Amino acid sequence: MVPTPADSPVQVFAHRGDSGPHPEMTRAAFASAIEIARTRGVRLGLECDVHFTADGQLGCLHDKSLARTGRDADGNPVDQALDELTVAQLKEVDFGSWRTDLTDARELTAAEREFMTLADLLELVAQAREDGLDIGIAIETKHPVSRDDDVEAAVAALLRERGWTGADSGIRMITFRADAVARMDELLPELPQSFLFSKEQVWQDLQSGDIEVKAHHALGVDGRLLLSNPGLVAEIRATGRECHVWTANESADIKALQALGVEAITSDFPDRVFDAVAG
Repeated sequence: MVPTPADSPVQVFAHRGDSGPHPEMTRAAFASAIEIARTRGVRLGLECDVHFTADGQLGCLHDKSLARTGRDADGNPVDQALDELTVAQLKEVDFGSWRTDLTDARELTAAEREFMTLADLLELVAQAREDGLDIGIAIETKHPVSRDDDVEAAVAALLRERGWTGADSGIRMITFRADAVARMDELLPELPQSFLFSKEQVWQDLQSGDIEVKAHHALGVDGRLLLSNPGLVAEIRATGRECHVWTANESADIKALQALGVEAITSDFPDRVFDAVAG
């Protein structure tokens, strides 16, 4: 039986899935995050990064290259860019069995360490929603990448197929690029968005108008910046914007950020966030 969803004091997003104990943005990481939502009876968002594969699909990968996260059949780093490989080739890459540094050291099956396209992830979320779970997605469009101006349009097309285009869709677009926010404003104007930054100068540029992002969009701020300049949260909220934070993994930091009044916390360890904000 699915528990009745309980409201958390903050929105929680699983950064690249439940990526503390699992290889980031694999099926295992996303499925584990969904299981956290199921067992705790909570609303949870899945954060992912997307850009194009060689055959024009949107793949879930943070870096341009696979060298950090992928290994070939001989155990060597796959030193190729995402846009140099097709989805079929990417499905053959080992995204995790060699990760002895992970806190979850169990053997992963090939399916668990599988490369995910955005379409794969949307289907996984759709299945979870059919089971009664309150699962959202924060989709970060990466820039600069090949076909740079097409990324938002490709995301919008996939979301339209699902009918997930409104303010209540549980989908949030996130990006470091103001022009990408503007493109999505044109494509899906009702969809929530967050503009990301890690430097205080960007906040000053937003205030001066040198960077323009519509006033109803949230700001997603590097947790290190907020912890070193805690007054920034109040400044942001005073403008009517929500202040979201990435990436907070230590319980003390999570509690400190919650106390500052942030509305959302992204973490590699979503379990820790739920424990910290409840305690």
